[in-house]
Amino acid sequence: MKRRLDLAAALIHNPEIVFLDEPTTGLDPVSRLQVWSEVRRLNQELGITIFLTTQYLEEADELAHRVGIIDEGRIVAEGTPTDLKKAVGSDLILVRVEGDTAEAVAVLANVPGVQNVEAHAGELVITTSTGSATISPVAVALAGTSVVVRELTLRTPTLDDVFLELTGTHIERSESLEESS
Repeated sequence: MKRRLDLAAALIHNPEIVFLDEPTTGLDPVSRLQVWSEVRRLNQELGITIFLTTQYLEEADELAHRVGIIDEGRIVAEGTPTDLKKAVGSDLILVRVEGDTAEAVAVLANVPGVQNVEAHAGELVITTSTGSATISPVAVALAGTSVVVRELTLRTPTLDDVFLELTGTHIERSESLEESS
């Protein structure tokens, strides 16, 4: 309720810009979704520009038109969530299978949109730039082989992946410093 009151007080003067500093920290999932809905309404219906700081990158992906990733006080990346995610990697189609993975790899290499196929202990990792368009042709191609598909999953890059790609060396450095002390 305090967060709602704070937001209401900030809107009394019909501002053009609102700064929200981690507005959903500590909220339960229902309250968090209500805040997201209100942020969208303020932006879409009232045309208010909202600067949102958050450590929940899912929240930034869901709400922001543009995202800036800050590391050690410097902006290390800026763009739309889609552009940032595309910049760090391809979509992956993960397939758990039983049977001859060599046959499946050979067949999948010819599927349009497939960039690379790797087999690892009953799992196929398929790299593609258009996962949502490629997953159906992959499933159809696998249906024509002797392998049994146990699970087929599309994994697209997230803003967490972007953050870790751009700042991950700092996390590793901090962990190695702790281990050596």
